[in-house]
Amino acid sequence: MRKCSTNKNKINPKVDENYPPSDKLDIPSKASYAFGGTIDSFGRWLYSGLANQVYVTYFKLAPSSLSIALFLSCFVEAFTDPLFGWLSDNTRSKWGRRRPYILFGSLAAGAALPFLFTASKHWDKDMVFLYMILSSCLYMPLVSACNMPYQSLGAEMTPDYNERTSVMSWKAVVQTIALMMVSWAWWFASRPIFNDKGTGQLNLAKGAAWAGAIAGCIMILSGVLCFCFTRERYYQKALAQNKVGFAKMMKQTFRCKPNLILLGAVLLFSIPTALFNNLGFYVQTYYVFSGDAVAASAINGWSGVSFGVFSLVGIPVATALSAKLGKRDALKIIFLCCGSAFLLSYWLYTPALPWLCIICSGLYGISATGVWVILPSMSADVIDYDELSTHERREGAFSASFSWVLKVGMALSMLIVGPILGLAGFDSNIKLQSAGTIQTIRLLYAGLPLAACILAFTVIALYPLTQEQMLKIRYELEKRRGQV
Repeated sequence: MRKCSTNKNKINPKVDENYPPSDKLDIPSKASYAFGGTIDSFGRWLYSGLANQVYVTYFKLAPSSLSIALFLSCFVEAFTDPLFGWLSDNTRSKWGRRRPYILFGSLAAGAALPFLFTASKHWDKDMVFLYMILSSCLYMPLVSACNMPYQSLGAEMTPDYNERTSVMSWKAVVQTIALMMVSWAWWFASRPIFNDKGTGQLNLAKGAAWAGAIAGCIMILSGVLCFCFTRERYYQKALAQNKVGFAKMMKQTFRCKPNLILLGAVLLFSIPTALFNNLGFYVQTYYVFSGDAVAASAINGWSGVSFGVFSLVGIPVATALSAKLGKRDALKIIFLCCGSAFLLSYWLYTPALPWLCIICSGLYGISATGVWVILPSMSADVIDYDELSTHERREGAFSASFSWVLKVGMALSMLIVGPILGLAGFDSNIKLQSAGTIQTIRLLYAGLPLAACILAFTVIALYPLTQEQMLKIRYELEKRRGQV
């Protein structure tokens, strides 16, 4: 197997005047694929969005215990993602390579989601901690089983440079709406209807389980729609490929220079992605609302609405920037905007004007959504670049490497949250934290993501694949193997 070459002379044909052919996808194809995005939004982010509230605020676990549990679940996912990416690349069935996993994975993950929150208040803290670790570590492979083939399917929906960004824009709209729903899950789980009948006290775990049940039903429906109404464009070509071993797959994927650059940017952006929910919860609850979790839950819901509305605005902005400037330069601008949003959090998260949290969430939303529209589209371009050299379509391998790096970065970021809070003097048993503790948390919440975004800007500037180059690559591929 040849390495993923960077020799530009191999991708410099004379392009026909009428090339490329029109390759727009119809609305049902984009919509049916996009609905599958709820599986990642609910399967991963509902748990992350409620873990602090349920396990720290309600069950009174130490933040360090929560960090360990979240790290372990993310660590497990970092290895099951490549596994299912590899399996989907090597699967041959009458339903294709990806779609069987999407169907059965969504059924399993949707049905199991509520059980992430069914620990009991009657258990001691060690039992609750053990349950959190076991349930999350057993659950995340179910998400991987669906999500990796789903992400791989997105990379093969269309060979068109700009249409790929359009597909990811549709997915981003659905995921944004799902994340808006996630932001209200805390408020929903805090409703009096979930109070214990005997004590009258709020049972936040029960409310979270019901939120998980509703989200799980949506995941199942989305998986069925995606299975029934999408097609795998490159499946016939894949039938002629030899199956590749897991170790060889990962080794070949990490040899591709453009992919390594994308992975560097993904690794860096995983820091603000992980800290937005985890460290942000403590700034909002214990600084802005002085430990009043119920009041914080309402603002958290409206912050989610702001995140969603600004994200929906950011999707066409990112798409337009990508079409006008190219994906690389558009992403550089978005990284700088994201870093600025975290910097402003130092002033916008304030007890004097709590509603300013809503603005900060919106500013982050417009940036983060832009990243997740453009980065997967760039990854699809890298897969074409790789095919030119290797003669193989390996969407699962590249999607797996993308997700593996993201999950490792998030796992490490989650792991440090607990020790950071401990060193800052945070105590989960009291509502009012010391001024020094609050100041340390605020500085870290603003500073760490800002530094990560600046470094991501620097890394993505090295990305070599322009729209013109991708047009030439597509020409060469279709001249060699025909259009698909």
